[in-house]
Amino acid sequence: MANATPLFSDDFLRRLEHLTMLTRRPVAGHLRGAHRSRRTGSGMVFTDFRPYSPGDDTKHLDWGIYLRLDRLLLRLFEEEADLPVYVFLDTSASMGVGEPSKFDFARRVAAALSYLSLVNHDRVSIVAWADGIAHELPVRRGKTQMWPALRFLEGLGAGGGTDLQAALRGYFGARRTRGLVVLLSDFMDNAGFAPSANWLRQFRHEVVAVQVLSPQEIEPGLPEEVVLVDAESGVADTLHVTPALLAAYRAALEAHCADVEGQCRRHGWSYLRAGSDAPFDDLMLRVLRDEGVLR
Repeated sequence: MANATPLFSDDFLRRLEHLTMLTRRPVAGHLRGAHRSRRTGSGMVFTDFRPYSPGDDTKHLDWGIYLRLDRLLLRLFEEEADLPVYVFLDTSASMGVGEPSKFDFARRVAAALSYLSLVNHDRVSIVAWADGIAHELPVRRGKTQMWPALRFLEGLGAGGGTDLQAALRGYFGARRTRGLVVLLSDFMDNAGFAPSANWLRQFRHEVVAVQVLSPQEIEPGLPEEVVLVDAESGVADTLHVTPALLAAYRAALEAHCADVEGQCRRHGWSYLRAGSDAPFDDLMLRVLRDEGVLR
């Protein structure tokens, strides 16, 4: 069902226009954009040489070096190129819980990152996933494409199980240009995050993982006797809540978050944990800058 509440204000949109997504390595884009792209042949700025490999275009060889040193080297140039940005939004049932809703918060982050990428002439794809790919908005480029992206995000709802690896396999199983993958999720996946991380890293994308938790998950205020129902499986469990049980829960939650962050740091990816009640402007305009995702 479409959401009538605007995802963010006009003033916030104007503030986002002054930001840019950052990458740690040259991008593989082929259209004019705002990111460094290293390629053979010709370009804006000469950067380096690399050895010739069978199949390379011989017209990019430096014949002067070949005549002097008897070595086949290709010239590398750096130019500004567009960045493929893949926004993966978790729409599983667990994202729909909490007050404020984790899903609404993550959806606003997806909209904001998509907006500033489109403003900077990047190519943006949005993938809504649960126990696989639920919905997909194909590649968009240019500021005017933000309105179809907003309509797509506003039309999404939360439901279904959680299987990030199935979604990643379904999407990146087809050939995709190397770029930036943004994962927006609570990562409440029974398989854990490691299988997804290990599978994704083989494609050499840069990754930004934003883990969203609700205030009720971070600090549950529960009565002594409570029936908890799993949002995805529907399994109910009656619990007697004690201080020891709450302490064990907090330790398990912290271990879960630490595992996701540890996987990201191990692969050189960016990680951010955010409460769904966090000031949104502060997250986008300060925290993501501090993490090196925006400038």
